[in-house]
Amino acid sequence: MRFDGQIRFAQAADIEHLPAIERAAAQLYRPYLSQLGLTSDQLQDIVPVEFLHQAQQQRRLWVAVTPQTQVVGFVVVNRLTTGWFVIELDVLPSWKQQGIGSALMQQVIQSAHTQGYVAVTLTTFRYVPWTIPFYRRLGFEIVVPAHYTPDIRAIVDHEERHGFSRHVRVVMQCQIPKQLITPFVAN
Repeated sequence: MRFDGQIRFAQAADIEHLPAIERAAAQLYRPYLSQLGLTSDQLQDIVPVEFLHQAQQQRRLWVAVTPQTQVVGFVVVNRLTTGWFVIELDVLPSWKQQGIGSALMQQVIQSAHTQGYVAVTLTTFRYVPWTIPFYRRLGFEIVVPAHYTPDIRAIVDHEERHGFSRHVRVVMQCQIPKQLITPFVAN
C-alpha cells in the first residue's frame, strides 16, 4: 500500500502530536527489550519536545500528513560535518507498511543533497529484524567502528551514556549521489 498524504516541514502545531507517535512506535520494540538490554522506559520520550520545537524552527523536522490532515509520522535530524544525522524516525503503527518511513527518509536524503551534504547517517538497533533491511533498501550501509568520524564516535558515546549500548546499536550511512530521483513530496 502506498501513502497518499504529504511529507512537509513540520509546523509548530504539529509538535503536540509527535510524542504520542514516538511512544506508539516504541511499542514495536517491546518484544526485543531483553535482547537489547533496555527497559520500556528507555524507549519513551527520547526526543525532548524542546528539541522538536528547535528543529521545527530550524527546518530540520518533517512530518507525514494524511489527506485528512492527521500527522502520522515524523523524522527529525541534526547537523554533522558531512550531512544530516537522523535523530528519530517514527510512524504510527496503524500506518506502517504504507511507505511513510521511506518517504520521510527520501525527504531527508533530498534535503541533504540540496544543502550540498555528502551523507545521511543514523544509528539503529542491530538485533531488531526489520531495521537494517529497511535502511539498506534506502541505500544505507553499515559503518564499521574503524571508520567512525569524530562526530559519529561522539553520537555513539552519547547513546551509550543514555543506556543504548554500542553492542546493540549499529551506525548506518547513505552516501548522497550527485543526481537524485525526485523525492516523494518536497516542500
